[in-house]
Amino acid sequence: MIKQLKDKFPSWTKEKQESYYLSGTDDLDSLATMSILNQVFGYEQNMYVTRDGIYMLDTSIKNHIGVDLACLGDRYTYDNHVTLRDNKSKKNPNSANINSVLGITSINYHQKCAFSTLLQVMSLYDIPLPSTDEGKMFLLSIDSSHYGHYDSKYQGIHNNYIRQLGYDELINIMNKYTKEEISSMRMNEYLTFNNGYLTYEEPYKSHAEKLLGYELILPTQQFKQVAKLETNYSDCPFLIGDVTHDNMMFSCAFTGQSKLSYTKYKQIRGE
Repeated sequence: MIKQLKDKFPSWTKEKQESYYLSGTDDLDSLATMSILNQVFGYEQNMYVTRDGIYMLDTSIKNHIGVDLACLGDRYTYDNHVTLRDNKSKKNPNSANINSVLGITSINYHQKCAFSTLLQVMSLYDIPLPSTDEGKMFLLSIDSSHYGHYDSKYQGIHNNYIRQLGYDELINIMNKYTKEEISSMRMNEYLTFNNGYLTYEEPYKSHAEKLLGYELILPTQQFKQVAKLETNYSDCPFLIGDVTHDNMMFSCAFTGQSKLSYTKYKQIRGE
């Protein structure tokens, strides 16, 4: 990642935060990113967030770092969603998020960095790309990080972000292979959460590990629910107010210029 961009990231990302654990979600982007953070800092997983609840392994642990979570407030998190409605929105100062640090909002949504959280975190910590073309293609397929390259309206923006990450080689890969060829590398990216246990089915897990070149670390213990959440969607977010100012809001993410997904606390320490 170029220095000018890296310097904009929160200071807490520069070194390990002692007594902090990871909080993830139910997809490969989060799992692979947590596995990278385990390699870099030794962080372990303790919390898991679904659209309807928060679950923990050790409920006595208070400090968590979100991974691929669009957390509001001042929570530590690695993320790459667009979370701000406009320049008056309440920004999370501890969000390690290219779109947040560059001030991307729903107003200039189409200027966003449309990559996976995994690519951003790899770049932030100078993690090398997979050695094979197939590995690079698979990496790009996660969260459809390659799509912008094949759209003439966004190719310039997309490639500019690739260069800021220091991964120019990925532009060569996208020039060499079609959008469909890279998309075909993608397999099921969703984890299964059942009765408190989190799993990533074979052969998806082994396929991802082979192409990415490292182990995907999954907790084997049973999670316990500690809060209930409620997720809502809006096609008219400007009619419901700026959710970033709501203290009961856990997360929000714009999935389009006028499409918003937001999650708020429904019950703390729910059963």
